Amino acid sequence: MADERNERSDLCSGNVTLASVPNDTPPRTEKKKSLRHELRTPLNQIIGYSELLQEDAEEHGLGAFVEDLKKIERAGRHLLELINSIADSDTTPTPVVPSHRESQPDFALPILLDPSELDQLKGPDRILVVDDNEANRDLLARRLRNKGYVVETVESGKRALAMVEQEHFDLLLLDVMMPEISGFDVLKTLRESRSVSDLPIIMATALDASEDIVKALKLGANDYVTKPLDFAVVLARVGTQLALKRTKDQVVELNRSLAEAQRKISKLVDSSAEAMNDVESWSSAMALEVAQAIGAKSISVWVYEAERPSAFTQTDAPSPDVQEVSVAAKNGTYLVRDSETVVPVQGLSGEVFGALVIRGLRLGELAAKVVASFAHQLGGALELQKMRKDLKASTERRRASQQEMIDRGVDLLRICPTCQRCFDQRTTHCPEDNQALPEPSSLPYRVAGRHRLVRVLGEGGMGTVFAARDERLERDVAVKIIKGEHFNNDTVRLRFEHEARAVAKIDHPGVVAIYDSGELEDQSLFIVMELLVGRDLSELVNACGRGTPKQVAQLLRQVGSGLAAAHRVRLVHRDIKPENIFLVVESTGFRAKLLDFGVAKELAMDHGLTQTGALIGTPLFMSPEQILGKSTDTRSDIYSFAAVAYLALTGRRVTLGTTLPEILLDVVQNEPPPPSSLIIELPHSVDAAFAAALAKEPDKRPNDVESWVHGFVDDLERA
Repeated sequence: MADERNERSDLCSGNVTLASVPNDTPPRTEKKKSLRHELRTPLNQIIGYSELLQEDAEEHGLGAFVEDLKKIERAGRHLLELINSIADSDTTPTPVVPSHRESQPDFALPILLDPSELDQLKGPDRILVVDDNEANRDLLARRLRNKGYVVETVESGKRALAMVEQEHFDLLLLDVMMPEISGFDVLKTLRESRSVSDLPIIMATALDASEDIVKALKLGANDYVTKPLDFAVVLARVGTQLALKRTKDQVVELNRSLAEAQRKISKLVDSSAEAMNDVESWSSAMALEVAQAIGAKSISVWVYEAERPSAFTQTDAPSPDVQEVSVAAKNGTYLVRDSETVVPVQGLSGEVFGALVIRGLRLGELAAKVVASFAHQLGGALELQKMRKDLKASTERRRASQQEMIDRGVDLLRICPTCQRCFDQRTTHCPEDNQALPEPSSLPYRVAGRHRLVRVLGEGGMGTVFAARDERLERDVAVKIIKGEHFNNDTVRLRFEHEARAVAKIDHPGVVAIYDSGELEDQSLFIVMELLVGRDLSELVNACGRGTPKQVAQLLRQVGSGLAAAHRVRLVHRDIKPENIFLVVESTGFRAKLLDFGVAKELAMDHGLTQTGALIGTPLFMSPEQILGKSTDTRSDIYSFAAVAYLALTGRRVTLGTTLPEILLDVVQNEPPPPSSLIIELPHSVDAAFAAALAKEPDKRPNDVESWVHGFVDDLERA
């Protein structure tokens, strides 16, 4: 060992042998290739680790950190390009390791928390050189210090272990052949408590045998260089290992910061339940806690009541301008000023309820997340508080209105939730099933003072239908009601009123009769019509399958006649479907009734009731022009009526699509198969009639529904 020290006492710029066979110096090209490989490996680790963390950040919705990690990845790729150029050149320039006084944008993540929390990461890297040769120690230490590192030296493995226990080091340069304890033993001992990422260790020794290199790597060495040392390569490898450690340390700190931010956000979420009871006290307490957590001087809470700001927290600062806060909320931004940041407080609906004013801190990424969570919880609490006030006021108004109706002798409606029978407010339990009845509604038990509601028949998109008794004329009727709360615009009310007027014009046995219509005290609208007993066509087809040609011929004649009557008074139904054709049992078979002109419109009002391009109707039976948002006329009804008759005759819809896009595309582009291909012995006149009525272009369809029906119905009936 003494001979070795005498022979290699000077730290010179000799050749570097990396994992080579002993005493076999590789050619110059092989050396450069080996050097390139050794330097690229740790950088590839940095890049790969950065990419992995980017995926994790994106998966957890932490978009702000993705850009930070991309900086690390770009830095690694930049160094790869530099290494390629060095390895390909004839001379190897000395890599420049930035001084700790210089900024290092390629490797450093932006500081997201208070700078004092990252002092350790910002300080100069500390290196411990362990070598029993004094000249080697001093020269290596001097050159490393010239590059900005803080360097300590020790002459033995025993002292090295003691120094590592007492002080913090970022990297060790460790000789192998030393008195008392060898470098291998030191390495083995350190790896019992410190991982390769916690404390990088580079072996710097004259032992260049392959088995020694393999042994060191198996024991946990990060890298291995042989003497005589090439300082440029040593410096590059030191820089690479420290960059890896910096990255790892910053990722650990980042994860810690994220965990802390998540804890603060979770606490805000958990505590938001308290806000439901006392918003002002909760928001004041949370403002103080959040300010302390993010290091702000103060956070003041401003709430807009009747568009006038009031402070929930003590503050001497002026209130933020309501208009400016509203504009910022609309743009999704904050108001940033010299000494404060104003954060809008919005509810889930987007309504602005107030603002947070943060003083003494410019918000970083994590602080902004915590403040945004606070603003979100406060906005939700204020919105719920407003909803509760509105609901209470609405309940009080409703009760007052109900009491006023009762005082005038108007009975209120109660509905049994089990059997759907109707009672007045004096009845507390259903006599049929002894079910307790809910509180009375604002609907009258007798509509228009004469139509006593008996039972709920059903509820649809436009309202509720009741079976009722006309006590004046002593007949059973149906009453359709839509409550005023459903009218969020005048269009819906106009359509409902139009239904009564439109159907009253028809006066045909194939169309449901209208007896009365009007408006209730709570602005609900009602229509009184004939009460039908039977089943709609949809229920019948589902239960019994397709009809016989004779039955479908009868259906075509009756519904076609009623639809023609509607067309004669300039009405287009626009929602003909099996559910809107009702079959009443008669001694001669059945009587078909056309229902629900709730989406009908007079031709003269073509542009008055619906917005351009809006779908009104059922897609399975809609005409192609309805789907495409084009204008409609009687030929659209003929298409829909033919589609319903096709189903009744064949048991198959004109489209077999199961999703909305499939249905719409099929109706617009594809022809259904001829009925005779599905029902044997149908005449060709039936195929021709359906092909004409189901044509994609309205101009190719018949203009008159009765003429279309009469053109083939006799042939169908004889089939």
